[in-house]
Amino acid sequence: MVFQADTCFLETRYVPDPRNVLLLISDDWSPLAGCFGSPVVQTPSVDALAKRATRYTNAFCTTPSCAASRANILTGQYSHTHGQYGHSHGIHNFHTGRHVPSITKTLSDAGYATGVIGKMHVQPESVYPWTHNLEAVEGGSRSPRGMADRAREFFAEIKDAPFYLHMGFSDPHRDFGNNSSYPDYEETTYDPASLPIPNFLPDHPAVRDELAEYYQSITRMDAGYEMAIRALEEAGRADDTMIIVMSDHGMPFPGAKASSFDSGHNCPLLIARPGASEVESDALVNWNNIAPTVYDWCGVEPPEGLPERSLLPILDQANPSGWDEVFFSHTFHEVTNYYPYRALRGRKYKYVRNLYPELTTPLPSDLWRSSTWQVIEGEGLEMGQRSTEKFLHQDAEALFDVEADPAERWNLIDESGLQDVAAEMRQKVREFRVRTEDPWVLASRQGGEEF
Repeated sequence: MVFQADTCFLETRYVPDPRNVLLLISDDWSPLAGCFGSPVVQTPSVDALAKRATRYTNAFCTTPSCAASRANILTGQYSHTHGQYGHSHGIHNFHTGRHVPSITKTLSDAGYATGVIGKMHVQPESVYPWTHNLEAVEGGSRSPRGMADRAREFFAEIKDAPFYLHMGFSDPHRDFGNNSSYPDYEETTYDPASLPIPNFLPDHPAVRDELAEYYQSITRMDAGYEMAIRALEEAGRADDTMIIVMSDHGMPFPGAKASSFDSGHNCPLLIARPGASEVESDALVNWNNIAPTVYDWCGVEPPEGLPERSLLPILDQANPSGWDEVFFSHTFHEVTNYYPYRALRGRKYKYVRNLYPELTTPLPSDLWRSSTWQVIEGEGLEMGQRSTEKFLHQDAEALFDVEADPAERWNLIDESGLQDVAAEMRQKVREFRVRTEDPWVLASRQGGEEF
């Protein structure tokens, strides 16, 4: 197929049978939605989409930090490989390496219209060029209508060109945005007294109040997704478009965001395609699977050296074989939040290697300022089922039985009956670090670790 693009942003390219992608990404959203089993959070749009999508119950962000996670998604590389170790904005100023290919660059070069609306949070522009940069949104990137209006602009401008549209919603990030009003949207509020408390948080009125604010923000995010999908349908582009719904990492509470626990890594992931049926998949996947999937769907040759696989061949499979473990890698959040770890998550066991366990676990500034952390610290509370002391001062290695101990309370690394498991997972993490050119391998070798 040959298409003639608007010469203001593209030259003519040859794209054989192009298919499109609409990626909807939220900020700090754990898998809290009706379709993911939440009895409380109201997400009618996400729930409706799930009826024609593959819903992943074991999806994990690779890095539980905003900018690094988004760079993982857009490059397909791990954060210790692409170089965007932490935040890009302000004093943090981390950059993706200028040599690193991205979805935006690769698809733009292949003749795609590539658009970003709302929050992007990565740099530099040379790595992440967009034919249509629509980051600025009237009413901000929490506004459902503002985001959808920008999507309509994008579709009107590109006409029939194949596209990748990346919509970054700021909800449900702190400060939750509930004190503002948004056009064409009526807020849904939650009763703090009736909410279930996650197993890693204390049952305290301050925590309940913040959870109610968080859930309100999720429901507004859901309305934004509904309006964005409606804009896609109104443009007549839904019949050849894959819709990906995801978040950058887990919820903005201590013990989740920017931590190695599943509460920080486990995320929602829905992938909908035209004509697809509802599938619940138990495959273990991470955000490094997203870029290969986009290239595969679009029929565009991927850059060399991507470390993970496309999900396209298994989208119709509930229990695909060979999808039983995923790797994690985290180094920074903010420039002052240095706590690097590498990890391997299997179905039963999870191994974590904290590279500098002598450090106190740092909290992102929004979490440190939160009412939740202030009562934990000020009143000497435990973090739900977890020990606050063990959270702040973690071991060099940890082995958790995530089936028997989903709160990850008990470190089994020294259990005599699990030494073979620990040795195998430790070696896999070492091989992963070497294979993906982790710069911190040198530091580990200097500390006496053998590779």
